[in-house]
Order: sequence, then C-alpha cells, then structure tokens
Amino acid sequence: MLKLDLYRVFEEKGIINPHVFLRQLGFTSHVACQILGNKIESISFLKLEIMCLALNCTIDDLFNWKFNDDTGRYNVHVLQKLKRGERKGNIVNDLKKLPLDKLEEVRNYIEQLSNNEKTLKLLNSQ
Repeated sequence: MLKLDLYRVFEEKGIINPHVFLRQLGFTSHVACQILGNKIESISFLKLEIMCLALNCTIDDLFNWKFNDDTGRYNVHVLQKLKRGERKGNIVNDLKKLPLDKLEEVRNYIEQLSNNEKTLKLLNSQ
C-alpha cells in the first residue's frame, strides 16, 4: 500500500509542529489532520509540489510503500525503493551526541554536498 510518510520527513527536517507547517503551506486544518492521520485518499499534484518545494525533497521522499506478498513476485519491483525502515528520529539529537571533531567532519561534508548541489544547478541553468 502506498502512503504519505510525512512524519519521517518532518523529523529529518526538524519540523516540530507538522500541523502548523501544513497550515502555513495553505492546507485547511481539516485536510492537515487528514494528511497527518493517513486518512487522506487523494491529494493534488500541486499540493505535493508545494510540499516538495517547502521541504526541499523529491516526490518519492514523501511516500512509503508496504506490500505483503507471499508469492515474492514484487520483490524486485521498482516500488521497493519506497520501502522505508523505522524512523531514526531527528538528526539533531544524533549530532548533539557527536564530539566536536566529528561535528567538524559533518560540517565539511554538508558543505561539500551543498557545493555539489550549487554546481549541478549552475550546470543545468547553462
């Protein structure tokens, strides 16, 4: 079953109040509650795009796929990449536990990733 898996993304992005976040994106309170409770049956492409832009993620980051199939016929299906493990919690908590020298390594790595993104954007715009 394909479902929105926003809590995982919210945790990773450090969003403490998902309901307020969704309201700020233009969702009504009712729809925000439906989304957060996995009770929503459909959502527009525009709303998905708005979420992706606000969260700086791709569409497949928003979804989780769970499928119980005893036959194994879907074991190699492309939807397998949407299977997610358990949530690991907010990355900030993990960072707080690191010694300072390791934090510097993380900072350098993030800077490198950021520079790679900037380079890709520059190349794509030419």
